[in-house]
Amino acid sequence: MNHLKALKKSHQQGNQTSRFGYLCSLLCCLLLLCACTDKPADVYLEYQQRLANALDKPTPDTAKLTNVALSAVSNNKPTNAQQLSILQLAQLSHCKLNTLIAEHNSQLGKLASPASQLIYQIQFIQFAPQCLDSLEPDSKSYQAISNELHNKKQQLLDQFKQLLYKDPELKRTWQLTGYTLDTNLAGLVETELALQSLVNLKQQIIQQQYAQIDSQALYPLLAQLRQFNFNQALISAVRQQTQLNNSTSNFLANIELSTLCNPLKNKRQAQILSNVFKKYYLQQLQPYQAQLSGALERLMPLYQALWQDSSPIQPQLTALLSPAQPSNILTAFKESTKTHVIWWQKFYKTCEISPI
Repeated sequence: MNHLKALKKSHQQGNQTSRFGYLCSLLCCLLLLCACTDKPADVYLEYQQRLANALDKPTPDTAKLTNVALSAVSNNKPTNAQQLSILQLAQLSHCKLNTLIAEHNSQLGKLASPASQLIYQIQFIQFAPQCLDSLEPDSKSYQAISNELHNKKQQLLDQFKQLLYKDPELKRTWQLTGYTLDTNLAGLVETELALQSLVNLKQQIIQQQYAQIDSQALYPLLAQLRQFNFNQALISAVRQQTQLNNSTSNFLANIELSTLCNPLKNKRQAQILSNVFKKYYLQQLQPYQAQLSGALERLMPLYQALWQDSSPIQPQLTALLSPAQPSNILTAFKESTKTHVIWWQKFYKTCEISPI
């Protein structure tokens, strides 16, 4: 009897080991599949290589992309800006402005992030009127706060522009990254909402609707952008796919179709070329590029509202955002896909091969 129990226990342990081994193998296979999943850029390079092999020519040469050059934006602080003395601050003990200024003047305040600096400016503007109402108009404290309030209102839009170019999350929107967007474009909606909120904040500043600004909402917005990193990934992918489309189209433009599609030949080379186009571009790259185009169409108005007029000293960024210009990143992307597809339409018509 004991022998049967031991045998049964051994059998159960064997099954558990077998199941564990199966799960481990399955997990390894899944990890291997994930690791082997090609990025769209890798798929495009394979597409170029297969085209070159089919045509017995060197692989198309694609110039290396570089980061968009962004110049430092200076903070044009008025030279007549005044600082409140310790004595004057003591007279503000009944005001929220007292705590705000004290925190800002601390070591933490001096090292504040661009977002914190903007929030301080907004809150100073929001808190100052209540303090002014409690002070004598001819007092030095009243004059100091009044002058500083006027200066900060003048500086606020410039301070917002500082945020666009100095906050790490917003600044890297225009820098290249190797991170690849998921095919379901996870984060698009969240990113769109965050950018729209930033646009609303900018409009409130321009329209001097200071009381309506929720300054503390700025941190969650930036955190949401940081979580998905969607902007940087989208801009990088669009620039990269545009460059690859153009280099491939230039490569194909040098192919003599009359020779390739000679009716006296069996068109085997042309058929191979067609198969490469269908496998790599039609089935994989074109759907991906359509997704990129759709996402960029949604976000482009927000990019323009935030950055287009932010500084005249950003020529590369201005070129990417200028509407109805060939250099516009969305216009250039669509044109690159159109040019590429037109060549293939001509190929199929000349070679009399069905693309299906």
